[in-house]
Amino acid sequence: MNKKFLSTKLEIKLIIALVFSFIISVCIFLLIYTAGENILDNYFNKTSFLVNQKKQAVSEFKEYVSDNSLSINDHDKIESWIRQNKNVNLYIYKDNDLVYASNINDEVTSYEQYKESPIFPSNTLVDVSFIDSDAKMHMECFFEYKYYYFLAFAGIAISLLFFIILILFFINKKITYIGLLETEIKILEGGDLTYDITIDSNDELSSLAQSINDMRKSFIERLENESEAQLANSELITALSHDLRTPLTALVGYLDIIEYKKYKTEENFKQYIHNSREKAYQIKYLSDKLFEYFTVFNTCDALELETFNGNELLEQLIQEQIFLLDNKGFFFDFSSCNTPFLLEVNLISMQRVFDNIFSNLSKYADKSKVIKVNYYIEKEKLFITVENQINNLKALDSTGIGLKTCKKIIEMHKGEFDIKRRENLFLISITLNITSS
Repeated sequence: MNKKFLSTKLEIKLIIALVFSFIISVCIFLLIYTAGENILDNYFNKTSFLVNQKKQAVSEFKEYVSDNSLSINDHDKIESWIRQNKNVNLYIYKDNDLVYASNINDEVTSYEQYKESPIFPSNTLVDVSFIDSDAKMHMECFFEYKYYYFLAFAGIAISLLFFIILILFFINKKITYIGLLETEIKILEGGDLTYDITIDSNDELSSLAQSINDMRKSFIERLENESEAQLANSELITALSHDLRTPLTALVGYLDIIEYKKYKTEENFKQYIHNSREKAYQIKYLSDKLFEYFTVFNTCDALELETFNGNELLEQLIQEQIFLLDNKGFFFDFSSCNTPFLLEVNLISMQRVFDNIFSNLSKYADKSKVIKVNYYIEKEKLFITVENQINNLKALDSTGIGLKTCKKIIEMHKGEFDIKRRENLFLISITLNITSS
């Protein structure tokens, strides 16, 4: 898997979900804060809440001064009260001179440089009595700030909650799908291979589900092929048992006649010897075909392929077979192509294919009819066809083991081997991949 940033669809979806959730959360925060700010503004403007809070703070400071017998120079104790009562700035004047200001740097120990007439309106100055003198003070209050702070914190908390909910919704959807995949895989493990895995959305999880489905279908196909192969082998063994038993029974009969000298003349004796020999060769032929079949079908190794000039190879393989059957009285119509091409095959296996095909022709083809052999190139593929008329006088009770062997060999070359029969017409078609020369 490519591990580069944002390289997978699932990562992209996660990033999109994060961005979407963040935008929604910011919008919710702005909505809450704006609405809350308007409500607070309206409340503070239409009520005397802030005024009452200020009056209460002034009264509490006066009580603090009185209860603690503060002098006008007890700045530390005044500062202590300021720290306890946040959102307050305090200015103290004596004889119109500034003697204390809570918002001036703590390191300032002398207010000489700040001495000036009060900059606040006289109606905002309040009398306060210290133990050593009387003074006036002005108090700035910011009590509304804590409500705005609380509003901001509440907006952030609610927005963060919505952000988490939206992300969990996306993650939960994927986790639910993963749980579904786990359940469906367990169904497959239970043996129900016909169950389809659910494919949802379009990301790596759905690709995984599709891969499992493809693997399931391949496994089913493989089981079906194995079942068909077992059935075919069973039928083949049954047919071969019958084909072997017939000549073997005849052979035993001939040998018994010879053993117990039940023949009448020397000519009969020679005939029984000849028949026994024929039956023995017939048994040998069937045994060789059976061995060839299982050799091809039980091989697990890939064929060692070699590259040949396609025209030269096919001319040689086909002409050799035609020459042998010409001497037996068969007639051929052979046509080839002039297109140069390369063929990648296992030579010994391909010779076995043509040996089987032309061996069947010698047994079952009608000598009075022309056998058509043709090969040509079409769409980067090689097509070989062999067409003949069947001799109806010959019994066609063969097991077809030779043609099954041919089919398997061609499939090992990643080609196709087809057999068609229409009334007395028998057609073999071979398709192979080629390489342009």
